[in-house]
Amino acid sequence: MTILLTGSEGFIGSRVKQTLLYNGHHVLPFDLVLGNNLLNFNVLEEMVKKSDAVMHIAAQANLYQMENFEGGKEGTDFNVQGTHNIAFLCAKYKKKLIYASTVCVYGNLKNKAKEDGPVNPSDLYAYSKYAGEVIIKGYSANFNLEYIILRFATTYGPGMRKVLGTHIFFDQAIKGNDITVHGDGKQTRTLTHVDDVALGCLCALNNFDKASNNVFNITQSERISAIKMAKDIKKITKSKSKIVHVPQRQNQTFKENICNNKARKLLKWKPIYNWKKGLLSMYEMFK
Repeated sequence: MTILLTGSEGFIGSRVKQTLLYNGHHVLPFDLVLGNNLLNFNVLEEMVKKSDAVMHIAAQANLYQMENFEGGKEGTDFNVQGTHNIAFLCAKYKKKLIYASTVCVYGNLKNKAKEDGPVNPSDLYAYSKYAGEVIIKGYSANFNLEYIILRFATTYGPGMRKVLGTHIFFDQAIKGNDITVHGDGKQTRTLTHVDDVALGCLCALNNFDKASNNVFNITQSERISAIKMAKDIKKITKSKSKIVHVPQRQNQTFKENICNNKARKLLKWKPIYNWKKGLLSMYEMFK
């Protein structure tokens, strides 16, 4: 099968690309670093026409840039209009669509988050990704677009972007700098290894026909607090760094508590890496 993969050169996308190729698929890479832009409609249309399915992972996911006024507009244009272009073209040419959204759409919910439950985005990035979900569902309602939406958890692992928390803590610990934890550090994440996220994408593709027009959480069940993450990284690196508390990040999500039962059942997906095993893989990368 020929897959158009947007964001193919990024942290998650490059891992997805490897997984698809390893499993016998042909990948059409599409990424800004290759000179391809989701907002260049004509180029995107030609690529969609050549594919059997589109796996749309590309996004502006840098939360710090999205918190900047001008950066927020640019990121929203890319995330929303880019996804709109993808949805329109997939509907027009009857292509299967797998869309990478985020568990950030749940925001700060009191109860365990399930796909059919409420959403409560807490920042512009999460709203822009949820807007993509709504657009895709609209094209499905009006024009029979077949889709699967995957809500990725906070993802970590080898090759991760330097602005992500796990990378920052490792870098600080290894250099002997203070490990900076936002607020009291009690905020939790269902940290999910990039290989498990890539496997989730493959499982969605393999089970598309029976699982289409559904939303799935691709996430670990294990909840890790920021302070535990800092302490575990300090311990594994044998660092003498001090753990210090800095002001809380704007629009922080304080609790990720996400249910993955639906993905386990319908996509036949389950994570391979727990936090301990994933931490070791990160340490090997830094070493």
